Amino acid sequence: MGPAPPGDRTATLEAYLDELDHWSARLNLTSIPREQRWVRNVVEVEDLLHATAPPVASRVVDIGSGGGVPGMVLAILRPDLSVTLLDSDQRKVGFLIHVAGLLGLSQVVVEALRAEDAGRREGMREAFDLATSRATAPPPVLCELALPMLRIGGSLCALVADARSAQVGCAAAAAACGGAAPEAPADGVLRVRKVAPTPDAYPRRAGTPSRHPIS
Repeated sequence: MGPAPPGDRTATLEAYLDELDHWSARLNLTSIPREQRWVRNVVEVEDLLHATAPPVASRVVDIGSGGGVPGMVLAILRPDLSVTLLDSDQRKVGFLIHVAGLLGLSQVVVEALRAEDAGRREGMREAFDLATSRATAPPPVLCELALPMLRIGGSLCALVADARSAQVGCAAAAAACGGAAPEAPADGVLRVRKVAPTPDAYPRRAGTPSRHPIS
């Protein structure tokens, strides 16, 4: 399946943003004002796609999906991708399931699961071509959460506030978990390529990566 026609894609993205606005009144899914959401939730994800350029039919895991950025937007922009959305908050999972069904995104799977547990689950460990995230965790923590789920040759590609700073700050964690030297292909995009198997010690048990980041 190729990309959706631009007109259909735009209408689907607007429908998604409308649902995000509606549900945010109850679930606090986003703090971004509605008038800024196209730039922050769509254009920034387009920048991420440009930086990582996943091959057709790639498997993507979005960590800490929350309101669906970037994972849900990726699924709309690239309907050829198989996208797994991870979030441990049952209410947010409910929103993601609702939106995927409403928009007919049959290639989207939603899992109510912590990334630490997903990284040790059969069928998810070292199984994905691309891992994405935005503001889920500090870059060193994100490396430990994401890299175990990537196959060798895959990439973590995250939306961050300061890619240059993130690039330096997560170098040790990337190396420990099988990643190459972190890159900053764009101002707001951090990329870490998976070049070696992740040691069995990672990810550590739930909560440990956040309390004791690899440094």
